[in-house]
Amino acid sequence: MKKLFTLLLISFSTVAMAQMQAAKKIIPDYTHDTQLKAPPVKIWRIIRDLPQVKEYSNGAIREATIRTVGETRYRDLTFSDGRRRTDEIEQVHESYKFFVFRIKDPMPAGITAATVTALVESLPDRDDVSVVRWGVILEGEKNARKPLVESLTAEIANYEAGLKKLLE
Repeated sequence: MKKLFTLLLISFSTVAMAQMQAAKKIIPDYTHDTQLKAPPVKIWRIIRDLPQVKEYSNGAIREATIRTVGETRYRDLTFSDGRRRTDEIEQVHESYKFFVFRIKDPMPAGITAATVTALVESLPDRDDVSVVRWGVILEGEKNARKPLVESLTAEIANYEAGLKKLLE
């Protein structure tokens, strides 16, 4: 009986270990902090209003349409240079002032996933200044990442400039 119990314990332990995956550390391909002279709530009201991306894109976005398919929200963008892109809105987390979208179409060759995040936070000891922490996380071929990072970096720079114009 003791041997049977030991065998069962080992079997369950092996199955449990096989089901658990090691935590995967995610290292963003790009991060940037934007400091703005406004409280977090004021900045968040702008960012969470998804169609308003056109207003704070500093002229980079000509048209923004939000559509829902089932439970999923998409943002269809037309850039001022005529390019079009569809993003899947993954999170608009009110409590944490956290916004996440994933680029769906077009996806550059060699890239399997492209995620952009924005987190609005207050700064310690500064009532009049907040920070938007931007991040870009890409999956796919290493040599395919650089052009997309450059494109998204320019897009985030336009968001930064546009938010400053709206808020300051």
